[in-house]
Amino acid sequence: MGNTFDLFSGITGDSVRILFLDTETTGADPATAEVCEVAFLLAEYSGFTFTGEKQVFESLVKPSIPIPPEASAVNQISNRMVENSPAAEEITEQITKLAEQADYISAHNLPYDHEILTRQYPSVFKRFDKTTQIDTLRLSRQIWQEIPSHALQALRYRFDLDRNIQGDAHRALFDTELVQSLLHFSLEQENCLDLHNDWNALVDFIFSPLEVRIFTFGKYRGTLVEDTVARDPDYIRWLLKQKWLPEEHPDLYHTILTKTGAGK
Repeated sequence: MGNTFDLFSGITGDSVRILFLDTETTGADPATAEVCEVAFLLAEYSGFTFTGEKQVFESLVKPSIPIPPEASAVNQISNRMVENSPAAEEITEQITKLAEQADYISAHNLPYDHEILTRQYPSVFKRFDKTTQIDTLRLSRQIWQEIPSHALQALRYRFDLDRNIQGDAHRALFDTELVQSLLHFSLEQENCLDLHNDWNALVDFIFSPLEVRIFTFGKYRGTLVEDTVARDPDYIRWLLKQKWLPEEHPDLYHTILTKTGAGK
């Protein structure tokens, strides 16, 4: 890609480029879902300040499987709409040209999009590990721990994030721009002011442990973690011995250690 046009060719080495992204897909399971629409916005920053320089790519995508009506009901994308759209592999070059310039990627519930994109575009997205991921869902949970919903559309209305965005909710480009707006708003909050314009520090903050209130699996699914710690210490001791717990549920692992005092 040595001849790729770079909109940011005059930018100094102190700049950071973030690739905001969103996918609309054929289903909720990232292990099997395919993209039916993608949007990417490559934005340049000096510290935490957006310079205004950006590149945008969006496209409907024809998946190899039909879009289920349940998915269409959410993203408003029908099989008829993508009938003449390119297949995923046909837009690899356009995506690569943006992604290869990015220092970080950002999305709301980024692990979902990243898993799908890595599966469909492994040569492009496999390099973006946790040190280069800015998940605005997890960031919002860190900053506003007491609000009832951290869904992107709920945050949109709570903080008036869409005032300068045109388009329709749940379509890829609209949501991509909404993610950028949410990140900008988040960086203005007190929690982020002491990060000193350091993107690595922001990533560390995003991935710092979160308190888990309710079990989402097992025989105590739906119950309060605090209650289970008090009522069934034998189960908690067994759970802490499981090697998969800190890897698959790091926030729950940290919460249990904190509530039991085992982490001291």
